[in-house]
Amino acid sequence: MFLPPKNNRVRVQKGGSLVEIVVVSGIIMGSLAAIIGLAAFFLATSQVVQQTSQATALAQEALEIVRNIRDGTDWTSGLGALTLGDFYHPKQLGSPPEWTLISDPETIGEFTRQIVFEEVYRDASDNISANGTLDPDTIKTTVQVMWEERGRNHQVELEAYITNWKQ
Repeated sequence: MFLPPKNNRVRVQKGGSLVEIVVVSGIIMGSLAAIIGLAAFFLATSQVVQQTSQATALAQEALEIVRNIRDGTDWTSGLGALTLGDFYHPKQLGSPPEWTLISDPETIGEFTRQIVFEEVYRDASDNISANGTLDPDTIKTTVQVMWEERGRNHQVELEAYITNWKQ
């Protein structure tokens, strides 16, 4: 059988526990502040990712509408007749509704969408270039979707070359 020593007295240290509680409380508070800061950062990042996804979908939609307009009209009275460099947005008009392009940007919720058409030039090898011979059967289409989030401006931009494939 094991017997404890006879002179086993518990010593009481006054004030030591209070310092330990303050230190542990400081560590816990610092950890909670870091966790809350990370959560706020991830929430803001998540919001920007969601908005970027929505803006990309709006830009892709506009490019598909431009292709639809190209396929449903004659080049010279459709896309070939647009004023290059101006801003446009798609709109359905008529009965039955058909897509058309209206001059000016459009606002969709928090987003501003605009379509810009530019001339296309080709070099001697028939490749698209900054200068050369004007290609009247190709138009560079740029769709820009812009929005503001917490005072910061964001933009998604998609480009496509639309051709007169019916020629």
